[in-house]
Amino acid sequence: MNELMQMAGAISDANSLVSQLKDFFLVGVLGLMYVVSIAFVWGQTKSVLKAGVAAIGGAVVLAIVVNMTVLRDKIGEDIKNPSGGTAAPVAVRVVDHIDPLDGGRR
Repeated sequence: MNELMQMAGAISDANSLVSQLKDFFLVGVLGLMYVVSIAFVWGQTKSVLKAGVAAIGGAVVLAIVVNMTVLRDKIGEDIKNPSGGTAAPVAVRVVDHIDPLDGGRR
């Protein structure tokens, strides 16, 4: 029984380590890449506008990566239920084709 308790503790520790590594990569590595990309654009162009565009683009990418699970769930729901349950039912009216030569008269 003691071995099972130790195994449960080891699994819990592994899960905690994986969570910490994920946070490190999200915050540390992606943050460093964000800053380096802005610095690279600034170094190449010396343009505040281009560096600002790089900053905004990088912020969008970071937001998508950080919120990936929320976006995945939202997109999945949109695919399953395209109308979102808020659209009213639509009535369709079928109209016979009118011949342009005689204007529909027979």
